[in-house]
Amino acid sequence: MRKFLIKISYTVLPVWLFFVGMATYLWVTDDNAGDLMRLGLINSGPGYTDSIRDIIFQQIYYTGQEEDSLMRADTADVVVIGDSFSHGGGVGKEGDYVNYLAHDSGRKVVVFTPMDPAIANPMQVAYDAMKLGVLDSVNAPNLVIQEGERYLVTRHSQFVTTDTVVPHSAPRKAAADGGAKQEASPLLRVKDYFFYHLFGANPIYKERLNRPMFTGGEPDQLYFYNEDVKYGFDITPQQQREIVDCFNQVIAMAREKGINLIIIVACDKYDLYQDYIVDNPYPRKTLVEDVERWMAPQGDRFVYAKRVLLPCVERGDKDVFLFNDTHWSPVSSGLIAAEVIKKLK
Repeated sequence: MRKFLIKISYTVLPVWLFFVGMATYLWVTDDNAGDLMRLGLINSGPGYTDSIRDIIFQQIYYTGQEEDSLMRADTADVVVIGDSFSHGGGVGKEGDYVNYLAHDSGRKVVVFTPMDPAIANPMQVAYDAMKLGVLDSVNAPNLVIQEGERYLVTRHSQFVTTDTVVPHSAPRKAAADGGAKQEASPLLRVKDYFFYHLFGANPIYKERLNRPMFTGGEPDQLYFYNEDVKYGFDITPQQQREIVDCFNQVIAMAREKGINLIIIVACDKYDLYQDYIVDNPYPRKTLVEDVERWMAPQGDRFVYAKRVLLPCVERGDKDVFLFNDTHWSPVSSGLIAAEVIKKLK
């Protein structure tokens, strides 16, 4: 037994301690690092995130989605349905555009959260909620739907006007950092760390910009998710029809219900900065501009984040998007909210 323990002490035990140490290191460096750094296991960003948080006010917006009964019994001036941009993505709900929307408009804003906001289709959830009367008792004159550019084509292609289900609300999953913590076990994250760093399989891409655009430790480096250059290209005529049809169906349902509908299209980080990448190896993305052209007849209902934020990038404003995250900054949240407020009734 003694020989066995001695053998273990210089064979298995060091390996075990190494993996435990690596898991602890990744857990510590993951904290407060931004979703891009957490996903890619890149040790950069916590100090940056703290500096961004220092400039935002601590006004928490009202959320009425803790249980279904609140949506059915309460009232609101504005109901918001969206993805992570509407649920504290980035530095948390204090810097969310919804917070600025409530704070700057003086309106009561209810954020409706489907059971799994990470995968839910905001357009489908909104359509079902209107069709089945989930929003009727709230008596909200305004509905804001926010959807990201990345999965827009796929989600609109899967949109249906039949087989609707009651979109149950759920407790907020997002933590103060936007709820983007990785769910994988610590040991699996150790495996990912070596796989990403030794074999070049990191899902987070890094490209150099032609001038400093962030206040982080790497001001001229653009970190973005690989899916930003995987989706939204080479749209077929059929997909174009599906995109337009989805928008029109939701707009028609809002009109039938007497709801003032506002749709925010949140651009990808790559899309916003693509023209400033040095020797950009990826194709140019035009999906947002295409959608704006296709939906021109309904243009007054839309807020295109790229149209709002690109002038900021062009004049040299820093941190339009967060350096270490897939979401825009609190300052940009304020600009988006201001555009939404103009369209409220």
